[in-house]
Amino acid sequence: MSAPAFAGDQASALRDLARALTREARNESAASRTRAATARGAKVVTIASGKGGVGKTNLAVNLSIAFAQAGLRVTLLDADLGTANADLLCGLNPLVRLDRAVGGGRSLPELAIEAPGGFHLVPGAAGMARIADLAAPERARLLAGVGQLRRDSDLLVIDTAAGIGADVRAFVAAADLALLVTTPEPTAIADCYALIKCVCGEAGAARPGPGGLALVVNQAESRSGSCEVHARLAAVCARFLRRDLPLLGSVAQDVRVPGAVRARSPLLLRSPRSPAARDLRGLAGSLSRRLGLTFPARAEERTRAGLARRLLGATGAL
Repeated sequence: MSAPAFAGDQASALRDLARALTREARNESAASRTRAATARGAKVVTIASGKGGVGKTNLAVNLSIAFAQAGLRVTLLDADLGTANADLLCGLNPLVRLDRAVGGGRSLPELAIEAPGGFHLVPGAAGMARIADLAAPERARLLAGVGQLRRDSDLLVIDTAAGIGADVRAFVAAADLALLVTTPEPTAIADCYALIKCVCGEAGAARPGPGGLALVVNQAESRSGSCEVHARLAAVCARFLRRDLPLLGSVAQDVRVPGAVRARSPLLLRSPRSPAARDLRGLAGSLSRRLGLTFPARAEERTRAGLARRLLGATGAL
């Protein structure tokens, strides 16, 4: 198996994250950090892909766990309106799903359930054809619910359906940063560009949020292969859309990932020292720097020190 792509860059970002956490634990109180986070509302990250099967939901679940383990209040909204499966990856069997909020019967915060790893999950809809493509008023109601989730979280992760539908574009536009996921497969790359074109290049299209777009290459076989995928997409974006497309990071191809899926257990909990898990933590570090996230101080010094050690341990000694 090839070494994890971008291990150096992602490890550096993760070490910065751990150092920042340790400094804040010493200098700031938990109460003041919580008040500040509540006042400004959660940062919103939308994870989207043009093609299904590229590991988008896996990234969403495990990034949520990484940030929850770092002390943030994290909510994952599974915004797949027809074939949601974040709950399956977590080994959960929710009794109520997103369709209850779309119909106006429940609010999104009321649907949130505790998930393994310390985050909250709003389960998406599965097998509900009537809400697979929302009408404009229903979409507006759902986006209003996103504002409610922001008030109760430090970070809100939105996992969209695959494709280029209106609902996907609306969630991309609502984000502080949209992560576009692809694999090295030509079909995945082509569909990723189709999504970028839809949210950036068409007249009247819903524009990406203030943080714009960033690329994540999943199932990467090598660093050079990830760079090649990014170079191809960045070149066509610059030429035809006149838009930059930064590469936030990549996640190595890892046989433990499908094993975790079959076991219905998130990778960061089942195989925390695997190459893909290390890449996911590195990606969380890069994402935290891009969003300017801050982390809460701990109630006890021992807890703070333990968390910092866990973060630093993901990449080895400094």
